[in-house]
Amino acid sequence: MRKSRAGFTFIELLIAMLIFSLVSISIYLSFNVGIHAWQKGEGSYRSRQEARYLLGMLSRELRNAVNSKVIVFSGRADSLSFCKAANGLFRVTYEFDEGEKAVYRVLQTYKDNASKVAGVRSRLASGISGIDFRYSFKKAGKLEWGDSWEEAKKAVPFGVKVSFTYNPGGSAEPLTVSRTVLIPSGMLKDEEVLTP
Repeated sequence: MRKSRAGFTFIELLIAMLIFSLVSISIYLSFNVGIHAWQKGEGSYRSRQEARYLLGMLSRELRNAVNSKVIVFSGRADSLSFCKAANGLFRVTYEFDEGEKAVYRVLQTYKDNASKVAGVRSRLASGISGIDFRYSFKKAGKLEWGDSWEEAKKAVPFGVKVSFTYNPGGSAEPLTVSRTVLIPSGMLKDEEVLTP
């Protein structure tokens, strides 16, 4: 008489390995989906925080813009420069570098500006695919917006509209942000102040 040995047959081992493989693959796929969702949410959160920081800083400094004979307000569609009064007078410049897809802030003291010394340049946000500054002026009794503000006007505009598209890359969606900043010291061209 033959003794039977306890154990698994080859087919039972193959079935067990197949079940183990299916469970392992499903767990891996579940974790992978979760990790991608987390990364997308993290990228979106980071882009919103950088956009909020950039707009907050720009808004605060524009509200402190003053008219100065030495540091005159000037602006184009992709940059602006103005005199800020806060614990002294400073020239503040915000500029968009299209090659680096970044927004920079350059800060010069009044003395450095007068002696043509370069200021401190710092990167505020990267991943910016485009920026647009628009400036208020009065034409035929109406408030209008232009894409530049010349130094020849020797005045501060009543307001500045800032719009930019933030594209951090990866799985995060591009974010378009815009804000209108009214400048308390800004006057309309014929010295009339517009009250909201």
